[in-house]
Amino acid sequence: MSAAGGRTPAVLLISPGIIKWTDMDFGLPHLVSIGGYLQQHTGVRVELLDLNYEGGDHTRLLETLERLGPYLMIGLSCYSSFDYMRVMTLARFLKQHYPDTPLITGGYHASALPGDVIYDGSPFDAVVVGEGERPMRKIVEQLLGGGPFEPGIHGPDQIEDLDELPPYQWELLNRYWPRAKAIGRKFQIYLARGCPYHCTFCMERAKSGYKWRAYSAERAVDELRRLSTFTDLGHWVINVADPLFGFNRRWRRTVLEGIIRHELFPRQYWTLTRSDDLADDDIQMLAKARFSIGIGLESGSPEMLVRMQKGNKPEHYLEAIQRLARLSLKHGLNWATNIIIGHPGETPETLRETRDFMRRLFTSAGETCGWLSIDPFRLYPGAQVHETMQTWSEQHGARFYHPRWWTRWYDGPFRAEHIDPSHSLDFEARVRFMYESYAPLVQEILQRFRGQGRSVDRVFARSLAEQAKQMSPATRDYVLRQGRRAKAELARARPNHGLVRHRPTVHVPIGLHVKDPWVREREESVRRLLEDGVLRTADLIEALLQVAPERYMHFEDARALLRGQLPRADTPEGALPPALGLRLLAMGLEALEPALGDVIADMTAMTGYTAAVLARLVGDEGRVIAVHPSAGGSGQVVAESLEELPQVELICQELGWGLDPPETVDGLWIGAALPRFPSNWVSRLRDPEGRAITFLGPRFRPQDLVSLTRRGDALEERIVARARVPVLAGPGGWISARRRAPVARVSEGESASAG
Repeated sequence: MSAAGGRTPAVLLISPGIIKWTDMDFGLPHLVSIGGYLQQHTGVRVELLDLNYEGGDHTRLLETLERLGPYLMIGLSCYSSFDYMRVMTLARFLKQHYPDTPLITGGYHASALPGDVIYDGSPFDAVVVGEGERPMRKIVEQLLGGGPFEPGIHGPDQIEDLDELPPYQWELLNRYWPRAKAIGRKFQIYLARGCPYHCTFCMERAKSGYKWRAYSAERAVDELRRLSTFTDLGHWVINVADPLFGFNRRWRRTVLEGIIRHELFPRQYWTLTRSDDLADDDIQMLAKARFSIGIGLESGSPEMLVRMQKGNKPEHYLEAIQRLARLSLKHGLNWATNIIIGHPGETPETLRETRDFMRRLFTSAGETCGWLSIDPFRLYPGAQVHETMQTWSEQHGARFYHPRWWTRWYDGPFRAEHIDPSHSLDFEARVRFMYESYAPLVQEILQRFRGQGRSVDRVFARSLAEQAKQMSPATRDYVLRQGRRAKAELARARPNHGLVRHRPTVHVPIGLHVKDPWVREREESVRRLLEDGVLRTADLIEALLQVAPERYMHFEDARALLRGQLPRADTPEGALPPALGLRLLAMGLEALEPALGDVIADMTAMTGYTAAVLARLVGDEGRVIAVHPSAGGSGQVVAESLEELPQVELICQELGWGLDPPETVDGLWIGAALPRFPSNWVSRLRDPEGRAITFLGPRFRPQDLVSLTRRGDALEERIVARARVPVLAGPGGWISARRRAPVARVSEGESASAG
């Protein structure tokens, strides 16, 4: 791509964003730190992109990339294992458009499993393991010096004295500061790195190691003072995202005293720490500095605390959280604690121990300043459990159903938690116990919770209400259904199903505009079809990701299409529904194999959606003929929806469905059932290799979705799938009487294009 404005090449650092659309953190302190370090030591121009806040589709992303370029190097964060498939997709997209620019990744997942991102055929050229500042500096200096770029694994190379780092260069977020308050209520900053504890479930050690390192207390306070010059702290909940805040007591107290002395008060500070080092005056000072704290208790069972390596004195550890609960009421300190249900080695007895302890913790007093977060155990790469799965299985009977769950397109959070913890506790029993034992307790905590009498209480109330919602019977039943379905799929699968090391990925970024609920639903549907192996063709994947069905049909019909629901039960016989479901459409279009330049006829164009998908597949040099059964009414709505697609020709006529294809075509799509393929249509298929996709079979039972390929005067038939769909009316169809399909509906207040 061309240089933008004659500028010097930049280092571009990209955060892929997260599949989440509420209460997102703003700040990117890890990338801001790397960017500032590179600027200080190399003088290179640095640009940051946070895809949480960019919006738009891949076309808009390309325009943004063009404006910010040219590039010396692109760094793409693979921060979380939940991001892995999206990151690989985005990496392929970047490599396609910037093939000569070195593409680097790093982050927790990349540090834990560098082989997941560096392999033959990977879009990444290099991976940084551990902290990024020093390895990235070496790469940039190498590129600036004109030397050969060294691909492969770089690092780890940790910075022991964090005061060596330059101050946070928040100017790197200038793209976002003008609207920062509109795009997030929480601001993230790091004041320390690393954690000295060895918790079995945590992946922190993969990136920052076991040594706790912090800015000097004076420097930490100064960073907060500098931040206050960029933004009004009073707007934000400041997330001090250290793995462990204030491991050194003297450091912690000096920082808190500095915050109080300089009145560096946000709406609230939020951070994670431990309760076994908090005395009365510590809790008083935290409350005065407007902190709320999260405590990773993880279990109320001494046996499980030892197993999790939470400490050698579990009784002392449990007493500390009880002391915190009492003193927090005295000083007005809000706190939360997290427990993990179903860690490997968990048994029914340890589950009950934890439940009983949590009841005492939260209900022994009339009020509480704390709330409870309940998580199932999740398998994280880089954690000790992940590295020793076989040992946990041999010693406790744990079964990990999806040991490489992050290589799947769909249901990553569920697959991460889908394990049997022990011989005596399977997945289903764990789920039932978790929801049925803790749902009443969460409701009781919600009723007993005492806030601070400030606006931040709404933040706590939302968190409590969200936890209560997550503990509902409907969520429980959904998780149980997921477990049964996953076990059935594994039982049917080939021996190594789910263990594919590098699953094929698409070249169009996913997750660029997740604030749009329709985009979220469309991408979820496509990910499901990718996971199930239905989608295999890159062009079709891109078309289904980019064409919005809600533009071409009623909103209810668009949802039914995306969720794979059957056609409406009230569809009159002989009339066609607006859509058959995305799965059937994808299966049919994969079999049809439309190519650039093809002429394709959609003979059942009740809406413009299928025609719009086909238009993307045949390109500007191809043509799509869409046949709609009404000259007015709904036909006019379809015509308007297709106006921006010049390669689509719409034919509207009221003669029923018995017409011939209007000309010889490369492919035919008939989205309804016929008793047999009309013999006079064979000549309308290009000879040879013209294709037709339709449903053939009985009127009142499931029909075959078939692919028909012309070989001279004959057709070669291949069965693709079986499903029951509406039958086609008119000459050649199951119903000979001529019927007119119903007019598409347009709800009051909706645009005509949604009809």
